[in-house]
Amino acid sequence: MKKFLPKTINNPQGFTLIELMIVVAIIAVLSVIGVTVFGGIQKDSRNARRRADVDAISKALEVHLNQTTNQYCTAAAGSYCAPAVGWFAAGIIPVDPSTNAVYPTSPAAGATTYSICATLETPPGGTYCRANQQ
Repeated sequence: MKKFLPKTINNPQGFTLIELMIVVAIIAVLSVIGVTVFGGIQKDSRNARRRADVDAISKALEVHLNQTTNQYCTAAAGSYCAPAVGWFAAGIIPVDPSTNAVYPTSPAAGATTYSICATLETPPGGTYCRANQQ
C-alpha cells in the first residue's frame, strides 16, 4: 500500500523538526494573547465588584437613614461612622477586592450627607463615587 506524504526517505513516520517548531510557536503566540486578554478581564471584574460594593454601601446607608433626625449615622458624637456589620448579608462589610481594605466613607456621627468612593484600575481609571440621595 502506498504511504501518503512520507516525512523523510529513511523514516516515513513522525514529524519533522520544522513542523514541531511551528506548532510550538503557534501555541506560544496563542498563550501570550490569552494571558493578556485574561489580565484585562480580571481588572474589569474587580472594577465591577467595586462598583457593586459602593452601590450596596450606599443603599445600606439610605435604608438606615433616621427619618426623624435626617441623619445617616447615629454613632457617638465626634466618632467615625461606618456601615454596621448587620446591614449586609452574612454580616460581611464589602471590602476592596485587591487590597481587602474597607471603602472610605465620609459620614461622621450625625451627618446628613455621605460620600463613598472606590478607585478603579482600568483606563480611564479614576474613581467611582456615590453620594447621598436624600
